[in-house]
Amino acid sequence: MKTNWIRELFSFSKKERLGIVSLLFIIFLLVAIGKLIPYLVPSNTIDFSKWEAEVNTYLANSKKQIAVGRTLKLVVFNPNEVDSLGLVDMGVPSNVVANWMKYLEKGGRFRDKEGVKRIFGMTSGLFEQLDSFMIIPKVSVQEVKAGRNAILVKSKSEYKRDTIFNHSFIKSKKDRVGVLELNSADSLHLLEIPGIGPVFASRIIRYRNLLGGYYAVDQLREVYGMREENFIIVAKYFKADPSSLKTFNINFSTLKDLGRHPYIGFRTARKIFNLRDRMGKFSSPEDLSQVVRSDSLKRLIPYVKFIQ
Repeated sequence: MKTNWIRELFSFSKKERLGIVSLLFIIFLLVAIGKLIPYLVPSNTIDFSKWEAEVNTYLANSKKQIAVGRTLKLVVFNPNEVDSLGLVDMGVPSNVVANWMKYLEKGGRFRDKEGVKRIFGMTSGLFEQLDSFMIIPKVSVQEVKAGRNAILVKSKSEYKRDTIFNHSFIKSKKDRVGVLELNSADSLHLLEIPGIGPVFASRIIRYRNLLGGYYAVDQLREVYGMREENFIIVAKYFKADPSSLKTFNINFSTLKDLGRHPYIGFRTARKIFNLRDRMGKFSSPEDLSQVVRSDSLKRLIPYVKFIQ
């Protein structure tokens, strides 16, 4: 009695048995066809060799561009006297420049080149490139005791004052120059100005290159290390010709070009870039006023062209 339901479960009529066999045959046939298709139908093998070659070429060019971007434009310098602009112009990474300046501002001094090697962020490759261009004057014990070396015995503020504006030198220097045009004067002409030494002459020229030229003598106040009393001393020897400014087209300048300008900076440059993408080309200073502060915009306008 108990096994009757099992028999009934597996009891099929002739038609049912025929249907089951047919279904199994179809399943088997489909499986067999699936296995045979790769052998019966030729497959088109995709050739990736050309694509791989293009990728390898792109990667090789990218490495070359990175290597070129890291090439330094080095000049001979004293690591105790160099400033941030000088290091940036030479191509030293910004993190190394920041740590370098922090060390000097705290009164630190490099007695040898190994001290530079210990700057946080300095790599062995970067140090090897800088090594042959660094000059640290050797000072005798007698000179240090006599106070002839300001680098070792003076504070940071006194060091800046003597390096940039040596007032005893001003008194002994003959006032034998007329009024110089700021945008055409070279370092030799600048050294003729009472109150300007080699360090400050290089800063004036570097800042002039970053700006694209001076349109007013008052812009000398923005040069790194310029104090008001120093500006009053040198301002009377200069004039500025705005016609010689190097202007740039705000509608076609790259993010890098915009960011390098002292009156813009990379944060504002990104805002300008994004706004230009959204609204299209700029046609007037009013368009820029949406992302550039009014004081910065006023100083920036003489350098900007709005040609579309």
